Amino acid sequence: MNRERKKWLIIAASLLAVFIIYYLVMSVLAVSRAVNEFDDAYFALLEQKEGDTIDLCAIPGYIDMIRNKAFLNSQVKLAESDSVGLLINVRDSVIQLLIKGLPVRTVKIDEYDISPFFHSANQEAIYKMLSTPLTITGMQATFMKDPVSVKIAPRDTSQVVESEKPDTTDFEAVFFTLDTDRNIRFFFEQQEDTIGADRRARFVFDLKDRMRNASVTMRAVARMKIPPYVPYIKIWLPKAEAKIIYRAIPREGMIVLTQ
Repeated sequence: MNRERKKWLIIAASLLAVFIIYYLVMSVLAVSRAVNEFDDAYFALLEQKEGDTIDLCAIPGYIDMIRNKAFLNSQVKLAESDSVGLLINVRDSVIQLLIKGLPVRTVKIDEYDISPFFHSANQEAIYKMLSTPLTITGMQATFMKDPVSVKIAPRDTSQVVESEKPDTTDFEAVFFTLDTDRNIRFFFEQQEDTIGADRRARFVFDLKDRMRNASVTMRAVARMKIPPYVPYIKIWLPKAEAKIIYRAIPREGMIVLTQ
């Protein structure tokens, strides 16, 4: 390798390293900015009394109290709706489908991952936001939400199969996302891989999300701006249960969240 080519390779590698470092720094700053803007918006609406310097969040048991209050208030609001609602209790690793406040299906969360936003933001502000249900604004999945079943009507009663059992064989990979009006995105993924195609679907699902985020971040970084940040919660469930939940919740349904 001649000296000139080696020099240009070193320059290119240095520029790439600088860009990667800058990209990572901007990504970290995106979380900090989202937290600061969220906290500032909360305190701007909060009535401050003169001489009130007590940090209530430092009082033992206070966070648990406002968490429970927000959770109950949100459930009451959800119970007023006639449609199916989704309750996500990250702390107890439980998901429930609710109708009029009554659970009709309960699923145990196998594993979860929470955005650092929820731990960094002011906890009073977090539970103020969660004191009312979140509304779903968008959903994407690797399978159809409303499956279409085509059946041919029998010509007479002799062609009717009385005890026909549905085909329970399930080859669809189950991965979906829910966007909400509070700028919180939920990721639901099947815990187990039943066939080889599941692993490929998991890879593609994750890759699409990373590419979407990278595209938004790259555009912001190219303009020397801090990229936007969307707080997330990733949840892993049994495959069959995850599919039931996705198909049960309305497209503009409500979510009760506590964490």
